[in-house]
Amino acid sequence: MEGLENLKKVLGSLAGDYSRDMTEIDQLFTLKTYKKNDFFLKEKSISKNIAFVVTGALREFYIDKAGREYNKTFCFPGQFTGSYFDLASNKPSNVSIQAMADSKVLVMSYRKSRELMEKDIFWLKVGYASAHNLLMYKLQKEYQLLTLSAKERYELLLKENPHLEQLVPAYHIASYLGITPISLSRLRSPKRRK
Repeated sequence: MEGLENLKKVLGSLAGDYSRDMTEIDQLFTLKTYKKNDFFLKEKSISKNIAFVVTGALREFYIDKAGREYNKTFCFPGQFTGSYFDLASNKPSNVSIQAMADSKVLVMSYRKSRELMEKDIFWLKVGYASAHNLLMYKLQKEYQLLTLSAKERYELLLKENPHLEQLVPAYHIASYLGITPISLSRLRSPKRRK
């Protein structure tokens, strides 16, 4: 199955065990294709699955009462998505997850992942490392929003994701940075003149 070997490498790195035989997950993941603008998860629906991005790009975002969208993160190949808060709470989702480009993801039921963690320390390590990485990412983003200028956040985002501008529309990048598209355009213009 496309992407499965890469997924196993990522899982092995999370648990610190690259020699682990992971054939048990071969039947637990399904490869799904999403066209640009298709939803993996819609706000107000019950989140039941986690996904590993094989190709393409997805975004996780919130919608306020006025209908404005606020991007919380982007998910690229080799990364997971699935709104952990909504999965754990088993309540209607606060977030939507949408493909920004034609994408392929390996999907697994969150319930099955919990069953794996309950029966084997290897999978518990994977779950712990995933939750820890998510927490560290959120703390880092909070620090950046509170201490860095918009220009510094933009430059850091591009450094961490060199192909971002080819995959993600400018208005989504602006939303993620917490600035207007006009402000992003001003930040980008000196870069384009070089």
